[in-house]
Amino acid sequence: MAIRTYQSFSGYVASEPSTAPTRDGTPRFYARAGQRQGRREPDGTFTSLPTQYLPIIALGDAAEDAATLLSKGDNFTAEGRIRQVRYEKDGKTIEGEEFEVWKIGRRPSDAERTSPAERGLTAESPAREQGRSRDVPPEFATSRAPGQQPPMSSPAM
Repeated sequence: MAIRTYQSFSGYVASEPSTAPTRDGTPRFYARAGQRQGRREPDGTFTSLPTQYLPIIALGDAAEDAATLLSKGDNFTAEGRIRQVRYEKDGKTIEGEEFEVWKIGRRPSDAERTSPAERGLTAESPAREQGRSRDVPPEFATSRAPGQQPPMSSPAM
């Protein structure tokens, strides 16, 4: 039996996520993701390079997971694939790439990874919690016709 492997992408949510559903009501998550770049020099030092950005998109269950887990600035790791996109906008043909998410998880920041003793046993600051919603957006709670299922967003395992 072969082990299935997929592409992965680790980065942070660089823009405010969009959770507008598709025309047929399928949940859709879209955001621009940033990935910090760097290079190790021959003398052992580290040189920071410009951050690279890539749109991330998720559909169906993956979109609902992303919407409940992620806000602008959150770190994440996702499994999926890079796909080529081509569309018309304002009479121009736009070509590029985006990362299609099949599974996604939130990574704690450096501050969240500190030990409880270093944090003083305090929870995440109330100001940050109030600004972040971990609920499924209301746009995703649209009613569907009985028996209607959204298209699969990931390959069957």
